[in-house]
Amino acid sequence: MPDQSLSLAYWPLMLLAAYVLGSIPFAQVVAKAKRVDLRRVGTGNVGAGNVTQEIGRGWGAVAGLLDGFKGVIPVLIARKAGLGAGAAGMVGVAAVIGHNWSIWMRGRSGRGLATSAGVMLSLDPVLLVWTSGWAVAGWKIGGGLAGFLGWGLLPIVSISLGRPPTESVFLLLLAVVLISRRMQGNHDSSRDPAAVWRRAVYDNDLAVHDFPDTIEHPLTP
Repeated sequence: MPDQSLSLAYWPLMLLAAYVLGSIPFAQVVAKAKRVDLRRVGTGNVGAGNVTQEIGRGWGAVAGLLDGFKGVIPVLIARKAGLGAGAAGMVGVAAVIGHNWSIWMRGRSGRGLATSAGVMLSLDPVLLVWTSGWAVAGWKIGGGLAGFLGWGLLPIVSISLGRPPTESVFLLLLAVVLISRRMQGNHDSSRDPAAVWRRAVYDNDLAVHDFPDTIEHPLTP
């Protein structure tokens, strides 16, 4: 059985390695193979959603899987090393931070949903059912709002299911990371407080009830 005290000693290195792995912009790599720069087309978002929109569903699925593995691998390694759910979850959060604010993309890239799903798949697949359900609901209420509810309420769901406090704290931090990236928006997004709040809830700069078309075609997915 791994020595947990030794694993904790190497925990900062695991966090750093997870961040570096998360920073690899697989969506941009896939797009570049098709001679497309995601920063200059579609939503400008370096993620699987923009790949799907601009290149096709097959390539979008490839990008999504690669981004998902960025969350799976660090958490599995951390768990194998003997870290608990909370510490291993923080390693996963580091990977999501790397994806959202990549050192290779001048500090801003995707939204982190696929990488976060990979983290949850490795750590607590049961809770992934909750977020997946909201992803399906997104077809009706809009993907941005569904993501806000699904990931934002995840810490409360964790507590209600009796998960360890350390896991619930990690999930709270993960939700903060995801919503913070949505609030940041793209390079040309408004910094008006009302616009920032709309991005947090709807993941675009316009409220869904004002512009219904954004349900099917969000401005910044």
